[in-house]
Amino acid sequence: MKNRKNSQKPKQVFFMTHIVPIFVSLIVFCTIPFTVFANAPSGLRVSYNLETQDLQVTISHPVNNPTTHYIYKVELQKNGMISNTSTYTNQPDPNSFTYTYRVNATTGDTIDVTASCIQGGSKTTQYTVSTNDGAKNTSTPGFESIIALSATVIIVILLQRKQT
Repeated sequence: MKNRKNSQKPKQVFFMTHIVPIFVSLIVFCTIPFTVFANAPSGLRVSYNLETQDLQVTISHPVNNPTTHYIYKVELQKNGMISNTSTYTNQPDPNSFTYTYRVNATTGDTIDVTASCIQGGSKTTQYTVSTNDGAKNTSTPGFESIIALSATVIIVILLQRKQT
């Protein structure tokens, strides 16, 4: 029985020193292309005017060349249904800019705005139409990398507990 425990110890050491780092490296390298090259908008601010029915979307997306690296698509969903998809071939300013859209909405409607970069990455903000101009505004930032890293850490911890 003692020999069996000793023979499993090198397998556990090999697993922890070789297999787990390779697995973690694969996950990191698989997520890096999406996070390094993807340049999601850094800010997405939405306001709505009930009287004029105008939705103003201010997008912060700092780039060096707004003719080759830009927000190419803005999608609006009202109450879960796509109401407008606008595509663009450049960005009006290298840092921040505002687009205005006509949206027929009433108090209580939710408007999801998604801005997408031509090189990958997007950001979505949900806006609830209210009479006090956006006090119920909520933002949904993208945490894909954090979720992948957290899942990796949890898997490693579970594997270590399983082996002890």
